[in-house]
Amino acid sequence: MNLQEFGSWGLKQGSVANPAPNNKYKGQCVSLIQQYLYKVFGKSFKAYGNAKDWANNYPKSYFTKLSKSTKLQPGDVLVYGSNYGGGYGHIGLIDCNKKWYDQNGVKKKAIGYKDKPFSGYVCVLRPKNQDKLGLNEYKVGSTYTLTTNVKVRAGAGIDKKRKKTNELTVDGKKHALDQENATLKEGTKVTVQEVKTVDGDTWVRIPSGWIAAKYNGDVYLK
Repeated sequence: MNLQEFGSWGLKQGSVANPAPNNKYKGQCVSLIQQYLYKVFGKSFKAYGNAKDWANNYPKSYFTKLSKSTKLQPGDVLVYGSNYGGGYGHIGLIDCNKKWYDQNGVKKKAIGYKDKPFSGYVCVLRPKNQDKLGLNEYKVGSTYTLTTNVKVRAGAGIDKKRKKTNELTVDGKKHALDQENATLKEGTKVTVQEVKTVDGDTWVRIPSGWIAAKYNGDVYLK
């Protein structure tokens, strides 16, 4: 089940409990996120406390914790502190249409959505496996255009070594900035050879190396 299918499923249910074998707390906000983990990522049920507790106690192999100032994107889970939910906090997610989707928030003890999330969330939990969301539009063999200047690396991720301009392909050099470290210019057309998700960001391999296609919510490749 991808993110779009999960959203439709939840609205059809109206209200959900935790996944089996727990099957409890129907209509509570955390139950929706537990179902999100189960239906979309195949994670079996495990309790992580009340909604506010997810700010620190969350499935770390499935989510990357980001600051509240992070630019939001579909699939992100937002955690609220004790100023919500009568001291228990609140939790919900951004759906495939970039709308706020929760349970026992927009609607009492039921699933609902609205254009924007409530204010005051304390952190963002971004799924590490973005491919499961079914939102990846980059296809191997297809050509796309850079929307900004982009650094070229030897691997997928900001921790990977930056390539030198003289290490690029002949065509890559023609579209690179005139500097030692490799940076392709805005407007450059590139052909995708491989796609990877790293900490919620999308990276693609092109003939000259790896570049970020989507990073921290910003789109670099269209």
